[in-house]
Amino acid sequence: MIRRAALFLLVFFSAGTLAKAQSLDPDGLIRPALLERAVEAMEARGHEGHATGTLVVVDYSLHSSQERLFVINLETGAVTAFRAAHGLGSDADHDGYLDSFSSVPGSQASPEGLLRFAEAYTGKHGQSFRLDGLDEGNKTSRARAIVIHAASYAEPAFLKQHRKLGRSNGCIVFSKADLARFTEEVPEGTLIFVGA
Repeated sequence: MIRRAALFLLVFFSAGTLAKAQSLDPDGLIRPALLERAVEAMEARGHEGHATGTLVVVDYSLHSSQERLFVINLETGAVTAFRAAHGLGSDADHDGYLDSFSSVPGSQASPEGLLRFAEAYTGKHGQSFRLDGLDEGNKTSRARAIVIHAASYAEPAFLKQHRKLGRSNGCIVFSKADLARFTEEVPEGTLIFVGA
């Protein structure tokens, strides 16, 4: 009887997550399997997951020349897409594809999993935003100074010349214009799910 009840709850929860994921991203910009994982991670955080009305999903399986960071309005399901650079340690051959994640200090790799968009500060790249790792596999993100910022290697001119974005030290990096648009849409406290 207990097993049957547990199975029912698992199927019910999975069906609810799938339905929620399907109601978001009506244009199908985000890979469904990744969106489902992001929604599951958000739902597991309870009220905190929905508090800002926004969810960000980063799909590092896509080439760095493509839009692969997605801002989702949780009320309307509308999605805004951005280009974003990944970490040097995640792409040793610099082919524009992320090969691996890591949370090891000094790895210069991008961390995987659920992060929280935290406070703004001014750093060596100008306006930047701290990230708090919320999973066991990325809890070192703040200590590693994994943040969001803009840099010249994420600008359209760099992309046009190299046909890929440059690489960060593990940070999520935008062009200056895209960082400004991103911060207009994404309030502090928003959850960011990074996967591939």
